[in-house]
Amino acid sequence: MDAISHALIGLTVAGLSGQQLSLGDPVYIATLLGSQAPDFDIIAQMRGSFSYIKQHRSSSHSLLGLGIWSLLIASGIQLFTPQVHFSISFLWAFAGGLSHIVADYLNTHGTALFWPYKKERKSCKLLNVFDPILLILMLGILLLKLPPLTHSLVTLLTCGVYIIARLYLRYRAKNWLKHQFSEQQISNIALMPSLKRILFWDFVIETAESFIVGKIGALYPMIEVKMSLPKNQHSSYATVEAQKTIIGDFFTNFSPLIYFEETYDDHFLSVNIYDLRYFINQQFRHSATIIFNKDYIPVDSYMLSYGRKIKIPC
Repeated sequence: MDAISHALIGLTVAGLSGQQLSLGDPVYIATLLGSQAPDFDIIAQMRGSFSYIKQHRSSSHSLLGLGIWSLLIASGIQLFTPQVHFSISFLWAFAGGLSHIVADYLNTHGTALFWPYKKERKSCKLLNVFDPILLILMLGILLLKLPPLTHSLVTLLTCGVYIIARLYLRYRAKNWLKHQFSEQQISNIALMPSLKRILFWDFVIETAESFIVGKIGALYPMIEVKMSLPKNQHSSYATVEAQKTIIGDFFTNFSPLIYFEETYDDHFLSVNIYDLRYFINQQFRHSATIIFNKDYIPVDSYMLSYGRKIKIPC
């Protein structure tokens, strides 16, 4: 989620203390820093784009990472304001960081909450990384200038109602899809917030024979199928080997909805991997390609993400 929304949620959490808003108050300092800390993993960008994509929403967004961030924040506050009890700073920093992780869990990218025991990112798929409606709601309540505790309770209640409303809309859209594709042998339906339109869902339907990718209205059953990908009945040797590469292993943990496609030319075999969750402008936002020689040894691999081509070691 965006930094402004995380900061507003952090202010809401700190307001539960009942203390007046003050950026010099250790409670607000600890909570606000905690609400931003998991995204400090942006420093991984110094090691390259793939390093950042691989790291983001991983260890820094786990309970273990949250504990480490909270220790660092509390130690820093203790250094400058030794009169503040270390445990108080730690608990508020932890609460702020937990609000960050919960908010990120609600959007499609998800978090690796139990890293390193479980590296896959789990998500609720209810919100986009930037949700303008949620931001407007929080800013509107902030402008009311309510007492801190009242402000926090009203904000949490409003956000809770908004989340429940989105849950209901997604449940209804899922039922529409079940009815529309009732003749198919559906094994799974995944719905995510549309990347381009607020009142739409993107969907991926898995049937016995294919993956169906499309979008559906959140308020009315307008369904648009963008593509249908035939399901691979058997995993080939190349596909199995592709999953053992660095980029193949990453995609397995990065997305719960991946699709493998093989292409051939005179000398090489390529395995393409697509993250089915993000289809925009007639292409998948995240994809990867592993190229094998005739002996099924990977000789090249790269990732396409946000229009960038990122070379990955095999």
